[in-house]
Amino acid sequence: MARHERPVDPTAGPLSSFAHELRKLRVEAGNPTYRRLAEVAGYSASTLSAAASGMRQPSLDVLLAYVGACGGDTAHWRQRWLELDEELRSASSASAPADPARAETPDPTPAEPLATPLAESPSAVTAGDPAAPATGESTGGVAGPAHDRSAGPPRHRKLRRRLALAAVAVAGLAGTAAVVPMTQLRWPASGATAAAGTTTTTACPATTVDAAFTAVTYGGGVHVRSEPRRDQGILYTIPPGCVVGLTGYCLGERITDSTSQTPDIRWFTLADGGLIASGVVHGNPPTGLEPSRCRGDRPGPATIALAIAPDVTGPGGWRLSATGTHLEIVGFAAYYADDPALPAERRWHQIGLTGMAAPPFDLVWKLDSLSVPPGSTAEIPVAAVACLGGGAPTDVLDVRAARPDGSSTAKALPLTADQRLAARRTACLYP
Repeated sequence: MARHERPVDPTAGPLSSFAHELRKLRVEAGNPTYRRLAEVAGYSASTLSAAASGMRQPSLDVLLAYVGACGGDTAHWRQRWLELDEELRSASSASAPADPARAETPDPTPAEPLATPLAESPSAVTAGDPAAPATGESTGGVAGPAHDRSAGPPRHRKLRRRLALAAVAVAGLAGTAAVVPMTQLRWPASGATAAAGTTTTTACPATTVDAAFTAVTYGGGVHVRSEPRRDQGILYTIPPGCVVGLTGYCLGERITDSTSQTPDIRWFTLADGGLIASGVVHGNPPTGLEPSRCRGDRPGPATIALAIAPDVTGPGGWRLSATGTHLEIVGFAAYYADDPALPAERRWHQIGLTGMAAPPFDLVWKLDSLSVPPGSTAEIPVAAVACLGGGAPTDVLDVRAARPDGSSTAKALPLTADQRLAARRTACLYP
């Protein structure tokens, strides 16, 4: 039997009141267990439980993941966190807090540069599919505080990532006094480690006013390179907990995202020209920002073609196969009603997101009662979309009408602008 939470008195102080409201939010969400919340939020059940314990202020990252998993208003709770933080700071003395675990920023000690390439890790695909090979970049070394550590690869894209801009705004406010301009420019300064050819920073870089967007470093820090590939030398390493200003992004080597285990080919550009992989920071470019060119970049996807056939490995499934030009990540989506009794209520559903070394991009879709009711003769539109990463669709897509017998139409289906946009966004969602 699950242990009951320690009661909190909402009148006992700001922390207790905050915890009481968090627990109320979980009750209003149907009172899911912390283990269930952990599956969505990407943090361990104990970390989420501690956030609502009333013992200490949770990190903003954990709070937003908790609130998002409960379906709460993240903007409202971000403001509540700011108010609590200000209240606790005002109530404390000018000296450092007695409990160092309340500190929001991770240990600034930078990670050691990678000495050897990392082993490849599988990208996220739908259950039952062979994992597609994809590389991942992680600096290892020092991790963040225990209350701010991820529970491991979640089944969904972590809400941490989707809410990164909120975290960035707060981190920027809380950490402004500690931000010191970086002395390293595009190339390593003298005194760099001879063996690795890198310089490790001990301070966060100054965020330039002309930044197009920002991101937050985490884990053991982030390696900055001259080209969007891991075989390029490391120019320097930015420590974890830094808010970095970014001027744009270009396309390069596919990296497995550290939090969602999904592939990503975007590399973000720093003001000094250095590049960091999208998959190792929290933050995304604004919608509509197109990739720019950089030295050593790769071309973006240009064409895609979808083929659909019965799955020969077992009954009740279709094999989807996408080929094209400059493809590295493909998302699949299908258009059907959640309830077969309400065929007019159709919408796009993601089938899977996969990254592979080379086409074809294959994925087996096991049909269910929601997608194809028994005896149905209706065709189901299925889309294959070229993605740059999770949450980063392109306008390169192909849509075919899949038939119940496992075949598909010879010609691509035309879509309205709204349908096209919905198909693109759904296919490239973080699974």
